[in-house]
Amino acid sequence: METLNPEQVDQLAEDIAFVKKAIEKNSSILQRIDFRSSLRLMALLTALAIFFFCGLFHALDKHFGGFASIPLSIKAIVFSAIALVTVTLAYLKNSGVLKSARNVEPNISIMRLIREYYSIKLYHHFIPMGIVFLFSCAYVVYTGNPRFVIPILSIGAGLIWNTFDTLLKLDEFLWTSYWYIGSGCIVLVFNTISPLLSLCLTLGCGLLIISAMWYMPQKKRVEA
Repeated sequence: METLNPEQVDQLAEDIAFVKKAIEKNSSILQRIDFRSSLRLMALLTALAIFFFCGLFHALDKHFGGFASIPLSIKAIVFSAIALVTVTLAYLKNSGVLKSARNVEPNISIMRLIREYYSIKLYHHFIPMGIVFLFSCAYVVYTGNPRFVIPILSIGAGLIWNTFDTLLKLDEFLWTSYWYIGSGCIVLVFNTISPLLSLCLTLGCGLLIISAMWYMPQKKRVEA
């Protein structure tokens, strides 16, 4: 077998680097975005927001003797705060992902990023699932079992996050989806758990778990 001389070795290294850059350029930008660092703060803050507002509603419920007895003005303030927090968290999520995407492609826009992710095939995946869970939620409310809405939403979130793992190749989504599905099934079986506690155990703890995993140091991948 003929041994390569130093010039041939250098040329081979340049060719390999060129091919690697070409593959990265032609691959989906979603596979190159650092979703872990761009979403972990949002996941943590969302979990803390769920715990806070559930605790606040529990305190108000105990103080006034029931949700219906809470003054309308207090409800308006709390729900306005929830809306404001939701908008802020959505902004943090979008700005964080966009900032990470611009580290890969400096001129990318939020609309281009949305089109990159939400393809027609993905819509056809989520729409039937959404219809099933909306019908399930409407059915349990209609039959007088509104406490089942939280576990149904948790199971639905688990199935959606399982899809995120398939698309984005993030194992943290997979493990969190199992948490959502498992905890949702447990709450569904033990239906004496209060809705506020159910929300904390399912969605709140799931977001706390995934944020903790994203804040843990990631092992560096060894490339060939």
